[in-house]
Amino acid sequence: MIWIFWAGRGWCAPCLLALGMFLPMIVLRQIDGPEVDRGVGLAVGLAALVIAWLGLRWNRGGKPSEPARHSFWGLPLQFWAIPMLVFAILLGTHVITTAEEPRGPRSAIPTGALK
Repeated sequence: MIWIFWAGRGWCAPCLLALGMFLPMIVLRQIDGPEVDRGVGLAVGLAALVIAWLGLRWNRGGKPSEPARHSFWGLPLQFWAIPMLVFAILLGTHVITTAEEPRGPRSAIPTGALK
């Protein structure tokens, strides 16, 4: 059994989201912290605007009772811009981050073994 999660050009939603997330990380690979978050947030925000525009353009003219011609996981393509924009805003306001937690020095000897 083959599972297909998209209809029409619905495959564009995850591809643009992945491009918006990973391209800034690849370009800014030497930088960690807010600069990467800002880059990923801007790229995902731009990808969300592109998805909204493409979804509205490709799905126009359809009747409300008919399923969308271009959808991903049953949602019309343009609706995928909403969670993408939320993700971009959360990254831009530093509510979530891509930065790694700092690693402190760790002893190989457990604390109780020193007594």
